[in-house]
Amino acid sequence: MRKVQFYGAVSIDGYLATTDDRLDWLFKTGGADQAPTAEFMQAVDTAIMGRRTYEYTMEQTTDQLINPYNPLTKNIVMTSDPQPSTAHTTFTNADITNVVKQLLTESGQNIWIVGGSGVLMPLLTADLVDELFIQVAPVLLGDGIPLFTKVDYTHRFELVETNHYGQLAELHFQR
Repeated sequence: MRKVQFYGAVSIDGYLATTDDRLDWLFKTGGADQAPTAEFMQAVDTAIMGRRTYEYTMEQTTDQLINPYNPLTKNIVMTSDPQPSTAHTTFTNADITNVVKQLLTESGQNIWIVGGSGVLMPLLTADLVDELFIQVAPVLLGDGIPLFTKVDYTHRFELVETNHYGQLAELHFQR
């Protein structure tokens, strides 16, 4: 059965990126190469992200792949201004919870939630996220793009395990 999984890194104070979308603070953190990213990504065939995450990733990668460990990964980009789709990328302004509910009726591998709160929070609110893999880097940014935003509910996850990869601490939670 497919799982909906968030996999990403944050600063100690919970930011995914700086206010100007920079990630240099993360790239300067030793240990990312020790994380089992390849194993995680090989079990993913769909990635869902916002437009800014997609554009940043395309600017930063030479191979133009969101998931280099599975080049056939289907990318779904949530945007208020959909563009024409490509072979591997669909741009949509559909309700993200409906998109994920539809994907869960289809066969396939896991679904990776990439990027920030605009994509993650509606899915958490709808109780559609099965697992969170959050790597914490030992840096305080003070401001930036948060992973989580304010919500009007409490939802408890179970801590499955913690891992240590160089200077990164990874927390693995499941619903």
